[in-house]
Amino acid sequence: MSSETLVSPKQVARAVGVSESSLKRWCDQGLIPTVKTAGGHRRMPISGVMQFLRSTGQTLVRPEELGLPSGSGEAKRAIGDAAGDIARALIGGNEAVARRIVTDLYVAGHSATELCDRILAPAFEQVGKEWECGAAEVYQERWACESCERILNELRALIVASEESGPMACGGALEGDYYTVPTRMAELTLREAGWRATSLGSNLPAATLAAAIRTLRPRLFWISVSYIPVLERFQDALKTLQQTAASRTTLVLGGRALTADVTRDLGEIVVLQGMQPLRAFATALIRKKK
Repeated sequence: MSSETLVSPKQVARAVGVSESSLKRWCDQGLIPTVKTAGGHRRMPISGVMQFLRSTGQTLVRPEELGLPSGSGEAKRAIGDAAGDIARALIGGNEAVARRIVTDLYVAGHSATELCDRILAPAFEQVGKEWECGAAEVYQERWACESCERILNELRALIVASEESGPMACGGALEGDYYTVPTRMAELTLREAGWRATSLGSNLPAATLAAAIRTLRPRLFWISVSYIPVLERFQDALKTLQQTAASRTTLVLGGRALTADVTRDLGEIVVLQGMQPLRAFATALIRKKK
């Protein structure tokens, strides 16, 4: 059985507000993927259900049946206004409001990649500014990070998983860089682009990341750079990873701490700022290898 979250026909029918017979007919037509349990019962991956809802414009009547926030899909939100709303919700510790905003926009058809770039990243920039100027406490900034990670994990469950034969990608943040949200965003973006992507986490020594490259042999390895404690040590770490990757693995670097001085003379390392450029590059890389 799939490791994805599975829901029953009854749950989906209630969520959408249709009869079970209509729901089963959609399944029989191949519009919603299904799996069978050991007992022979039909179940649907939540990611497949979400893909169906987004492609058909179905309205969610009872989103809580799918484990989504109550009221999801009801509000017609403008994506341009969402970053400020999410920042206020995260600083105020109102994770439910932030989750509902993100879910509304995803159900409406916006990609997770777009949500990362256009609402979550700007929201975190605003949270960071308020923390730096003393308008927000340290605990509020940390709380916001924890809430955002949970929101990203929820989005991850809604994305159709790539096939086992798909290209592999992994990555993380180097030692001294404790920010986990950006590397989670990279994972989400690449999964949406069809990669088998896994974030290895943050604050990781170069030696262990090099070991991951040797063992897992990914086609793409990303390095999230939100903070650089010591530039020389960071540069040495990149050299270690470059030597390990050689020609087998494409190294991709991105993050707010990357200045012109940092990115000078990086050789074959690709520098990309933002999740949408990462997705475009990863998509082109798949096509190039075929």
